[in-house]
Amino acid sequence: MTEKLFNIDPYIKEFDATIVSINNNQIILDKTAFYAESGGQVGDIGFLNRTRVLDTIYDEKKENILHIIDSIQDFKTGDKVIGKIDWDRRYRIMKNHAASHIMEYFLYKTFGILKLVGTTVSEKHDSSTYEHPGPFNHEQIKEIEKLSNEFISKGYEIERWEDPDRPGWWYWKAGVIKMPCGGTHPKNVKEIGQISIKRKSGGKGREKVLTSII
Repeated sequence: MTEKLFNIDPYIKEFDATIVSINNNQIILDKTAFYAESGGQVGDIGFLNRTRVLDTIYDEKKENILHIIDSIQDFKTGDKVIGKIDWDRRYRIMKNHAASHIMEYFLYKTFGILKLVGTTVSEKHDSSTYEHPGPFNHEQIKEIEKLSNEFISKGYEIERWEDPDRPGWWYWKAGVIKMPCGGTHPKNVKEIGQISIKRKSGGKGREKVLTSII
């Protein structure tokens, strides 16, 4: 099983690892700081040595992380490699992910608990879609944005821990906000800075909320 260095420290940007296996353009390492696409958060990109990592995903059993690369011609099983993630992209994803939790907390305080039917956390924004009978009006969204930014300005530390009774099940907490999440996040909400929140129609009976760092 791939050792997930991002669970130890999400600020690891570069690491040494050994190639365990190669299949087509997919490389499995003994350990990695590359976050694989999961829970709505997109997979990391970057480099193994000088070769581009185009995407990072889990295998079918979610035991190993697959690094999708440009070309395998410079690699063989057993090679030592240097992994380097695209840190600027990852750091924006981390901030957007934490911002999405804060937004959702105040969204639920405004509308009650909603069914989340889809989410994508990328370097651009978090896009979350909820089942809701009517549109979120502009004033409500602006109020949620205001409350979220006020919360961020208080500088709460972000805590993450693994459930001792459920290996692989992680929790996220900042101030009064707590929820299950296995993604990557900054150490303090203040790192997020200011955010903007917008709504879009997600189709009949659905509302999409876009949360973006400014």
